[in-house]
Amino acid sequence: MQFPDQLKITLASQSVAVDRPPANPLSRNTETSIEELKRWSGSDNSGVAVSYFFRQYALFVSAQFHLLTYQNGYFKCAGKDLVFNRVHNYGFNLLETHVSSVHFKTIDANERFSAFHYILHEQTAQVIDEFRSHIKISPLILWDNILGSLIWFYANLEQRDPRRTAADLDWLMDAANWSPMRKSHWDRLLGDTSLGQAVSRPLRKTCCLYKELSHFDTCTFCPQSN
Repeated sequence: MQFPDQLKITLASQSVAVDRPPANPLSRNTETSIEELKRWSGSDNSGVAVSYFFRQYALFVSAQFHLLTYQNGYFKCAGKDLVFNRVHNYGFNLLETHVSSVHFKTIDANERFSAFHYILHEQTAQVIDEFRSHIKISPLILWDNILGSLIWFYANLEQRDPRRTAADLDWLMDAANWSPMRKSHWDRLLGDTSLGQAVSRPLRKTCCLYKELSHFDTCTFCPQSN
């Protein structure tokens, strides 16, 4: 099946490029890519640069859940199969995720939660672990960077499909579904807070470290704004 052009356009608006070669890709070598991220983000601190990376990578994760919701499919590939391209948009140095359409897999409804698990582990936890094998940074910062974007997705979805949202959140809240991790990072971050409250007031206790970058403003809901 040929990947639809209109879907490519939709994903491009979410900083995901399909079947397009990157003009300025990060190295596939993690140590080298960290140095490239430091230069690209404008920080001499490896932790800040990696946190910046995961704020950008969060857009790909959210796009995956968007695809599962509206297209009954997702890109099933390991993190090592993704390429990250340096782009300059809106006056900022940003990143976009490049992926091949050969990895796109359509699924049946009963496979949805298996796809969630794959995204959280093969495309998120393993990427986090790889970066953390080279630098010191709390995994909570990186998970919160990613899940913060996903919370916005579900806050919007709840307005259109509350039943689907409730089912997905029940799964994400259950620590057993995050195995082999010992807890649900979704439950840790969101807890009893409603989605509406989560996107309208401070939620996270970790700082994404954007405030350490000269060309980004302090986030509106930063827990460490001072």
